[in-house]
Amino acid sequence: MLTRLAALVVKELLVAFRDRRARASLIIPPILQLFLFAFAATLEVSNVPIGVINDDWGAASVRLVSRFEGASAFSEIRQYRSLGEAQAAIDAQQVMAVVRIGQDFSRNLASGVSPGIQVLLDGRKSNSAQLVNNYIGTIVGQFSTDYRTGSEIVQPSEIVDRSWYNVNRQYREAMVPILIATLPMTMVLMIVGMSVAREQELGTFEQLLVSPLQPIEIVIGKAVPGLIIGLAQCIVMTLIIVFGFGIPLAGSIPVLFLGLTVFLIAIIGVGLFISSLVSNQQQAMMGIMVCMMPAMLLSGFSSPVQNMPTWLQPLAAINPLTHMLVIVRGVFLRDMPFWLVAERIWPMAAIAVATLLSATWMFRRKVA
Repeated sequence: MLTRLAALVVKELLVAFRDRRARASLIIPPILQLFLFAFAATLEVSNVPIGVINDDWGAASVRLVSRFEGASAFSEIRQYRSLGEAQAAIDAQQVMAVVRIGQDFSRNLASGVSPGIQVLLDGRKSNSAQLVNNYIGTIVGQFSTDYRTGSEIVQPSEIVDRSWYNVNRQYREAMVPILIATLPMTMVLMIVGMSVAREQELGTFEQLLVSPLQPIEIVIGKAVPGLIIGLAQCIVMTLIIVFGFGIPLAGSIPVLFLGLTVFLIAIIGVGLFISSLVSNQQQAMMGIMVCMMPAMLLSGFSSPVQNMPTWLQPLAAINPLTHMLVIVRGVFLRDMPFWLVAERIWPMAAIAVATLLSATWMFRRKVA
């Protein structure tokens, strides 16, 4: 049995690495996507131009505008004379926000009345606009506090926040590590899902079915090469993230790769199940794409699972990527203990067993 399995595994690896383009497709795209996500796909807001309409021009409003000019998040403060000019600038995407200071701003501050400030935001970039609005609100609030303090009025209680696990709140430290799971998932799904479909098109899959190999041996022989390639990509990406990007790995490497191994087996099971249902590579490609996009959206990759509708959260619970992202973030950022990791590993193991057994059953039906 071991000899037959070894022969099938070697054959699958030779097919995966048979030519230079196939080898390059397994190495270059994941590394390229890793750098693109690290430097281009970010929700941080920096070097953003904003506009100001100062209808007051008193001493207080001028000092407030200087606060905006000194903020590192804003690259340029553009002055506008009217609301029409500001609206045209937002329409042309020249600025993301415009702060409008009313005529009575300085007078209200001097008399102890809280002045109102209008902020116009570009809603086409909702996430960035919300962050810019938060920055503006922080600057205005701090300016108001400093102004009251300078007027010898008792300063209100100050809220001092502290971020655990990501002290500087760097988006890259929270975003980049999860690519260790998402990018190999894509490659493994493609490799495993297309392998059976390719053999069915070439007519060689029937030869496997009538060979001495049992259906479970075929499943294992198809799964092992994908697991080897996926783990190799995970190792390379971990080295790049830790030593290239300087993102520390706070937790245990064996615990991380135990989770990655179970996760990849679950993904391989999904890929083999898809390939057992289709008859050609085009159908396999469509099945993989239909599976991949919901898996990404339901995993918490771009938005927390807790923010999703209640009826969608059970679907996220049967998604292997959902559990793996929790493990990766936990191990990288806060040294997640093994007992917590195990709570996320067993659902992935259950998914792996269910999908692999289903694929084996489908292959056995084809033998019959």
